[in-house]
Amino acid sequence: MLRLYLLVSCITVTLARSPSRLELIEERIDQLENALKACTSPDLRKRASNPTTPVAFSAYLSSDVTPVAVYEALVYDHVIYNSGDAYNAHVGRFRATVAGIYHFVATSQSYSSDYIEFELVRDGIMLCRGRGSQSYQSTGTCAATVHLSANQDVWVRHYSTNGNYIRGSGYSVFTGFLVHAD
Repeated sequence: MLRLYLLVSCITVTLARSPSRLELIEERIDQLENALKACTSPDLRKRASNPTTPVAFSAYLSSDVTPVAVYEALVYDHVIYNSGDAYNAHVGRFRATVAGIYHFVATSQSYSSDYIEFELVRDGIMLCRGRGSQSYQSTGTCAATVHLSANQDVWVRHYSTNGNYIRGSGYSVFTGFLVHAD
């Protein structure tokens, strides 16, 4: 009987010194609740739904350009909007700030009875072409959705030896935006 009493006493002392299974479970639940609160904070939700700074721009030619040389970049100099500062109005180029899918549209209007031929290019490679015909002040359009790596450039250039008059005053526009970052 003494043996049984000593055994029970030893077990009781051991159990008294170690946390109970219930206490361990309660402690773990507290840790998980704190982690869940951190995951559902407003800041984290905002970052998850919009992980990057918005990238979008729109610019137009403020005045007529004539003549336009072959492969000359068309510099849409009047910036309407430039979130993310990815469009450079001094050289007419858009530079991707982050890798992702982008959408671009370029429109150019011919001047008087001439025409304009232009192309949207990524790092010098043609994505699409547009043409404002010889009808009086006709507008051509070119649109492309492409994947860009960070620091890749997109711009609009004249590509023909003919049709080298382009109308400004807001009739010729270049715009683009980030659809989805990688």
